Amino acid sequence: MPSRHRPKSPKPSSPARPAAQVETDVERFAAALKESASADRAAREREREERAEVARKADEAAAHEKALLAAGRELKRAVEAVRQAKQMGKGRAAADDAWKVAKAHLIELETGVAPSWAPKAAPEPEDDAQPAEDATEVTDVAAQDVPSESAPG
Repeated sequence: MPSRHRPKSPKPSSPARPAAQVETDVERFAAALKESASADRAAREREREERAEVARKADEAAAHEKALLAAGRELKRAVEAVRQAKQMGKGRAAADDAWKVAKAHLIELETGVAPSWAPKAAPEPEDDAQPAEDATEVTDVAAQDVPSESAPG
């Protein structure tokens, strides 16, 4: 039986690398490590941002659900107020208006768009009453200072 032991072929001796080559290999390895670390940091940051976005969306969904439930309760109250107003025979217009506002608000929360028949939101009253009174006072003072044309002079 032939021998299974094969003679080893002579390996070419690897030439020694110059020092400059070794340093560039080390520099490349260090650069690869830095790139890997920065990629890991970026991946962790993306994951953190994604988790924060998911949490924010969950909070928004919970707030929207709360708003829908509150709007539904308000609509039920408005419907009951309309029924009571019909039975009593007074306050029906105000109850109908409250119902329209409640229904429009619920529809807007459900669809994201206010219905075309929805009553327009009343502008919030600003503190313009005080400056208007001041303007009236100024005109009163100005009227006192200016002599009247109809007065004999």
